[in-house]
Amino acid sequence: MLTPVVMSCLLLLGLGVFTALMLPRVRLLFAAQSDARFGDWGARIAGTLKFAFGQWRMPRDPVAGLAHIFIFSGFLVVSIATVTHFMQAYAPGWAFPGLRGVVGSVYALIKELFETLVLLGVTYGLWRRLKPTPTRVGRSGEGVFVLGMIAFLMLTDFLVTGGELAANATVGLPYMPMGHLVCLMLRPLGTEAATLVAHAAWWAHCVAILVFLNFLPIGKHFHVITAIPNVFFRNLLPWGQIQKLNLEDSESFGIRSTADLTWSMVLNTYACTECGRCTVYCPTVLTGKPLEHRQLNLDLKHALYADQAALLAKDPKKREELPALVGGKITSETIWACTTCGSCELECPVLIENVPRIIGMRQERVLMQGDVAPELARAFKGMENNNNPWGIGADQRDAWANGLDIPRMADVAAAGKETPLLYWVGCAGSFDDRMKKITWAMVKILRAAGIEFAILGQEEGCTGDSARRAGNEYLFQAMATANVELLNNYKVKRILTHCPHCLHTLQVDYPQFGGQYEVIHHTQLLADLIASGKLKLTQEVKANIAYHDSCYLGRYHEIYDAPRQIVAALPGATLKELPRHGSRSVCCGAGGSRFWLEEKIGERINLHRSKEAVATQAEIVGSACPFCLTMLKDGVAALNQEDKVRTLDLAELVAQAL
Repeated sequence: MLTPVVMSCLLLLGLGVFTALMLPRVRLLFAAQSDARFGDWGARIAGTLKFAFGQWRMPRDPVAGLAHIFIFSGFLVVSIATVTHFMQAYAPGWAFPGLRGVVGSVYALIKELFETLVLLGVTYGLWRRLKPTPTRVGRSGEGVFVLGMIAFLMLTDFLVTGGELAANATVGLPYMPMGHLVCLMLRPLGTEAATLVAHAAWWAHCVAILVFLNFLPIGKHFHVITAIPNVFFRNLLPWGQIQKLNLEDSESFGIRSTADLTWSMVLNTYACTECGRCTVYCPTVLTGKPLEHRQLNLDLKHALYADQAALLAKDPKKREELPALVGGKITSETIWACTTCGSCELECPVLIENVPRIIGMRQERVLMQGDVAPELARAFKGMENNNNPWGIGADQRDAWANGLDIPRMADVAAAGKETPLLYWVGCAGSFDDRMKKITWAMVKILRAAGIEFAILGQEEGCTGDSARRAGNEYLFQAMATANVELLNNYKVKRILTHCPHCLHTLQVDYPQFGGQYEVIHHTQLLADLIASGKLKLTQEVKANIAYHDSCYLGRYHEIYDAPRQIVAALPGATLKELPRHGSRSVCCGAGGSRFWLEEKIGERINLHRSKEAVATQAEIVGSACPFCLTMLKDGVAALNQEDKVRTLDLAELVAQAL
């Protein structure tokens, strides 16, 4: 029999070429920097079942997501039949143990149903790529080819089943409805012709599988192989936590070239599906900035392939001589455009981590090259000299509290009293005249609710959020270390803050320095106080309120309900949701240290978001973040709508309603 010989030759050729294509990709992974991604296998397996096999994020884009689920799940089901086809070259009639009789018939029915769903998904995918108006996936010849190949695999399997049914004069119903349909089409040709069709389709299916397998490593559909491992080795640390640099024992910091990428970052480039989901709500894409995460991923992958020889060489000098990424394949404007809003990462179905590598490139520019924009350099200097990015004298930090008789933590400790709730005011709430109104509102609310609290006063320092996300890890670590030492000396357990960036830094970043605290955002506290009846809101706030979800409050900490519960509790107030809200809220443009940088390219992000808020015709744009409030206030003013639309923090609204 020639069949086993021919199949063996095909397998040797196909798998040999596949190994040759995969080996350099795998070697690049092993040549990359180390990354601790092997702990907590239980969580990794659970996440893989949820996000990879369960396709958890796909339905965020309902129609396209459902189509992909059809294709993915269909492939999993049909893979059993595909393995069976190959095995039958050596053992005709072979079947998986347990897949005979009734069980085998049930599988045949399930397989044909899923193959039909795959064809529906493929049809939709082809329409998206070929229709006159391009979608976010764009027009891709590779995409059309792959979808055509998938359809070919399903159709050939139908032909194999139908041909065998026709040759054996068997009825396919009810377990093989599509096979039965093909059988009816082939039956008039006669038994020999039907047998020939089944044989030809069988060979075509097996050859197509091998061709498809070898096509995957050379195109964007490499994700078919790498997506599941990428999900498995995802970052299990709190979302948004930046890796702590070892400033003592390292000679270089950040990401200069491809030699500085970790293996998980390399795997990220392999896993990108180029689906474009990361671009849909990205503020930089929406406003014409040079950063597009899909393109950045491609640029990194192309750089890896271009540097492959040096990366795989044993000579360390060749790695040191590799060209810099920033200023080469990636422009400086690209890495500084990011607001670290997290939209790209939340939308990505295979959990690619975009923000860490951007911050890594910023770290190299700031710490190694001293490449800092003048306005950001001023903010750094202010943090260094006066512990706040405005550079205002540190002795003025608690000037807002003059005459309010607010206890300081130092006084509480000196009196030997139990440590109360610490109200972390933050730099904006301490120094910015507009933001001080939020602080005063919170003091009024805390006293109305009878909550004992204290502030650090002049001892409070900037958390360093802007420094860390701008790449100045040295400055951040100095500030974080000092703050943690201060808080631990006072034995602080619970911290209240009205700034989501302070919330994130205190709760997520400070544990790296020994700071373990229960950190509460003011919207959470306000919602609880209102629900428990400790706050009586009796004064009407007659207004439509368009609430803007802060990125660091919503996406990073999933605090969506509390702000809306507050608005719902305001007498006379009505919530008007922005078109893009909740987890798909669009950034105000202030995150990732962008608050301190001039915006010179494309449309201003705060203006883009403010247009959407003004279009709701709400009288008030509500916020729960000082940075967002500033950006929206400036945006509304730029639109000449400040006489019609007020921008207020939710704490101010609650204080009005007391």
